[in-house]
Amino acid sequence: MSFDTNTNDELLSWIALNRVEGVGNIFYKRLISAFSSPQKVFSASYDEIREMAGIPDAVVNRIKHFDAVAPAEEELKRIQQEGIDIITLSDKHYPPLLKQINDPPPFLYAKGRVDILTGSPCIAIVGTRFPSPYGEEITAEIALALVKQGVTIVSGMAKGIDSAAHKTALENRGTTIAVWGTGINRVYPAENRQLAHDIADKGLILSEYPLDTPPLDKNFPARNRIISGLSLAVIVTEASLNSGTMITVSHALDQGRDVFAVPGQIYSMMSQGTNRLIKHGCAMVDSVDSLVAEIKAILPSEKKSTAGMPESHADVLSVLSSDPMDLDTIIIRSQFDTAKVMSILTEMELNGIVKQLPGKRFIKME
Repeated sequence: MSFDTNTNDELLSWIALNRVEGVGNIFYKRLISAFSSPQKVFSASYDEIREMAGIPDAVVNRIKHFDAVAPAEEELKRIQQEGIDIITLSDKHYPPLLKQINDPPPFLYAKGRVDILTGSPCIAIVGTRFPSPYGEEITAEIALALVKQGVTIVSGMAKGIDSAAHKTALENRGTTIAVWGTGINRVYPAENRQLAHDIADKGLILSEYPLDTPPLDKNFPARNRIISGLSLAVIVTEASLNSGTMITVSHALDQGRDVFAVPGQIYSMMSQGTNRLIKHGCAMVDSVDSLVAEIKAILPSEKKSTAGMPESHADVLSVLSSDPMDLDTIIIRSQFDTAKVMSILTEMELNGIVKQLPGKRFIKME
């Protein structure tokens, strides 16, 4: 199968490859890394796909024999008719932080202000669907404080804490991103229809799911990795032990994101989750001012200048990029010994120039 290079066929190829059975997010990312575009994947030979991307034979066969173009064409037609954007992994608007995670969506369906994705740093605020007055109040206070710092508020548009965070951002002329677990044309919950309209008008709605995808239970835990993946940090204001919020936290920790939790009464079910997070090492929010100070320290605008840094530091930094690199590779490419590289990386991490991810992998902060 082959696709032309015009814009429509390019988008069609992204949708088509996503429809190939067995090509999940991880394989999709591997294919794009190897071939740079879905068009080139479809035009590659059987052996090239298997050898260059390490894709199993059964999946390679499905790619080479894929013929369900009509449904992909129909989806693209509807997307264009409804004014929905598609942001692919190769698009300049694709969020750099999200691209770094292990299984980023190959593309995102977007409705609203796409420029927000690369216009300001993102912080996620998440929590229970059944907040106490205290939970709603502290959520609004934190969201307002972050909006004043030029931060985009990310959440999932669920009832409760998510909705409070989005509304506070909009009411104070801030920017906000809602990540959905449904198709981008399926508002969920239905009671948030007006909020969805307001976010699409002044903020941005994102989804990795095709049009008409219903609110399936399995989609929301996967959706949560995008919420944390977009964000420099995740703030949990109120949550029970078994809430979906704890899944977002798990994704955030796996992605190397900072996690902050607001403490609550020990008698409240809705504080058991946040209190447990604090007990197990997540940063406690003891005041909004102290939280803002910690958030400012990780914002790109607060990074210390790299001008005038020692030559050895510059040498180590020069081998890094926004793609994670393991310690051994850094040592080999910089040609410094292990102790020196670790010392330099530690100092640059403290200065906000690099960030360490799980597994002793490092990235250069933009």
